[in-house]
Amino acid sequence: ELVEGVRNFEDSFWFVEYLYFKALELLGDVRADLGRLETARHVEEIIKMFLIHWGGMRRTVGREGLDWEQLTRRLREAKDAFQKLYGKSLLDIDFDNVEVRDAIMRTYEAVNIKYIGATAISKILHLLNPEVYVMWDERIRRKYRVRGNAKGYIDFLKQMKKEVEEALKERAREKECSIKEVAEEICRELPSKKLGKEYSRKTLAKLIDEYNWWFVRYGL
Repeated sequence: ELVEGVRNFEDSFWFVEYLYFKALELLGDVRADLGRLETARHVEEIIKMFLIHWGGMRRTVGREGLDWEQLTRRLREAKDAFQKLYGKSLLDIDFDNVEVRDAIMRTYEAVNIKYIGATAISKILHLLNPEVYVMWDERIRRKYRVRGNAKGYIDFLKQMKKEVEEALKERAREKECSIKEVAEEICRELPSKKLGKEYSRKTLAKLIDEYNWWFVRYGL
């Protein structure tokens, strides 16, 4: 089901995925150190434009009073929490670990400013760590019965890890290899061939979002 859902998404939306890859590329120099984040260069030029053009959130981010300087400042202040998760993947994270939960809570709340709702928060977090943060929207939250707050997001990530591990274990048994080997194979093989070799890998967190997005709208 995961593979089928992702393939359906990829076949339908491969063109706009160029914007996704470009946003990740342009934010590559700040992911390891949020202290280098700049409002004009990174937040307004990349994150804001990503939310508008890829996320379809023009009305959300175009509101008067949305303080991009405040968002930049809060992200910088949470750089230590982001650093704790840097270099990790969804499969690596222990969501029962107090320090991990605290780091996710702090990063979520850093983005939780006026006019930035739960869906936009997850998209911003994903851009800053695409290996760990899975994007969601209201329909996905309803599907998994989680609330649109920091605690609900932690519960959601924990549930995503559990469900994808179960799916990967089945494939790992068939191929007689490790879960991580199966995950890497899926991340490299599922992105649409239409994107070309330059965009040949997506993260497991991104593929989970694609599956969820397709499933809640069209089923399988």
